[in-house]
Amino acid sequence: MTDAPHPSPLPNYISRRELLAGSVGVAGLLGTSPLFAQADIPTSSRELWQWVRSQPVMDTQLSYLDVASAGSTFRASLAEEYRAREARSLGVYTSARSGYWAAESTRLAKRCAEFFGCEADEVQFTRGAGEALGLVANGLDLGNGDEVLTTNREHPAAIAPWLALARRRGVVVKQIELPAPLTGAEQALGLFAGAVTERTRVLAFSHVQYADGTVLPVRDLAQFARQRSIFSVVDGAQAPGMLELNLNELGCDFYAASFHKWMNAPQGTGALIVHREALDRLWPVTPRGLDGAPLTPTDALGFADVPSALHKLGNNVPSMWPALRGLEAAFELHQQIGRPKLEARVRELAIYTRLRLQKISRMEVLTPVRPGLWAGILTFRLQGRDAADVATTLANARIFVAALRWPGSEEGAIRVSLHFTNSHDDVDKLAQALERIAA
Repeated sequence: MTDAPHPSPLPNYISRRELLAGSVGVAGLLGTSPLFAQADIPTSSRELWQWVRSQPVMDTQLSYLDVASAGSTFRASLAEEYRAREARSLGVYTSARSGYWAAESTRLAKRCAEFFGCEADEVQFTRGAGEALGLVANGLDLGNGDEVLTTNREHPAAIAPWLALARRRGVVVKQIELPAPLTGAEQALGLFAGAVTERTRVLAFSHVQYADGTVLPVRDLAQFARQRSIFSVVDGAQAPGMLELNLNELGCDFYAASFHKWMNAPQGTGALIVHREALDRLWPVTPRGLDGAPLTPTDALGFADVPSALHKLGNNVPSMWPALRGLEAAFELHQQIGRPKLEARVRELAIYTRLRLQKISRMEVLTPVRPGLWAGILTFRLQGRDAADVATTLANARIFVAALRWPGSEEGAIRVSLHFTNSHDDVDKLAQALERIAA
């Protein structure tokens, strides 16, 4: 079973004219131009969320409730990405011969660190959470008999690197059974604690479970792991943009983030946040900033004088620069609106959705009900209805959700992800359609 079908391309895509609107052209070869003018953000709640809904490039006439799979991109991010690509092309003959990339790499790492509450030396940019998790799995010194403890509800892209290690190096991957719905944070901690052995080297788990939206107690699990000299590796694909994050407070060793979902940043943007102490224990998978033997930091142009993680793991800022400039615009827009306000909006819509769905006959909600264990994702089953068929029927009504396989169920499950760009009308439309399907 696969995710529900998505709409075919629609005509309201951003044009080159729109991309360059407000731009005065390239501000110098590879210069840093302003991201965008300070927006006149509405103050009333109704006008604010109508304004927010217009910021991504998307068809506002459909009800897109699947941002957990992929998010649309902010117009400001697309515009900034285009300007960066144009500037890079114009400045191609000078950028490689100056200290520009070292300075820009440092600036962007600091910007990301400021947004997520970590240090610039801990930031390695990636194309998504899956790539970040692969860097960790392949960079740790794990061998025959070493155990990786994870759950049965991890995304395929999160579990695959560890399964590959099991084939290559004899690493043992143990998946604990997480109940759905989970009844409490202490239940998750207890299950991990009960499965740890003297051979456990890694605890790998999601911040927000992609399947049922469970928010796991990252700080407690990371602290538990650190006390036992076990690495904590967190799949944070679903959290940035849904939850307000401070990674220093979470205290995990490795945090893998995607920015093209809830953050509305350009596609193919993400990061691996590596705790400074853990960086010393991680081998580079694609090293660019090390010279021969012994392995010492290089002083090659573009790789010297950059933050530690980028230096050791491979500075990819020059190749990712346009997309990262778009990411920077997304950071700014989130902060202009107010990150606590965005999280509160996601939770408000999720609560409203839950209240609507639980009234539908034969509805079984699989997402935890206990406060703190859920946020913007709701997963449910309609007894006697195949999830893929339900998703197709909804798509025909221009309502887009995800159909998922579900352990122990031939029918599967439906996942709804509520983004701050959604509206109560989207939820009402979903509920009415499900009522007809369930009748």
